[in-house]
Amino acid sequence: MRHRNIILVAFILLLALTVCQVSAWSKWKPKQIPGFHVVKQLAESMVAGSTYEMEVYFRNPKRENFAMNVTLEITEEQFNVGLGEFSVTGTLYAWETPPPEKYCDKLTFKEDKAGIFSNTTVIVHGKTHNRLTLRISSVPNLMPDTYTFTLTVTLQY
Repeated sequence: MRHRNIILVAFILLLALTVCQVSAWSKWKPKQIPGFHVVKQLAESMVAGSTYEMEVYFRNPKRENFAMNVTLEITEEQFNVGLGEFSVTGTLYAWETPPPEKYCDKLTFKEDKAGIFSNTTVIVHGKTHNRLTLRISSVPNLMPDTYTFTLTVTLQY
């Protein structure tokens, strides 16, 4: 009888811990950025030494100030991307409807590791509509191959 009580108490404790972990995760899990969608994709085929643009759009319905973290990771299937083979710049356009004034922030990206570019910007003019434009350039002697571009955008209010 005593062993059964110990097993029952242990089971209840394990169940309680599981419920606490699930509810803690639900509070901290990432939320979708409102209205986030790709406006302009990168070209299917790119020429070395050229510059290409990618545009994404998102909303800020509450018009809050926010910190925006943008990371672009460029990988290649067979070889490692070398340091300095790509460069990335960006612009954030923000406006209201109707647009009485439009804001434009130039973004400078730092190559943290070869092929991984990041920018963190605090946006203090919280506007409803936002369009992020990235310009990605490669060196003229870039090895022809298949590259993968992974864009991650996080907002912190």
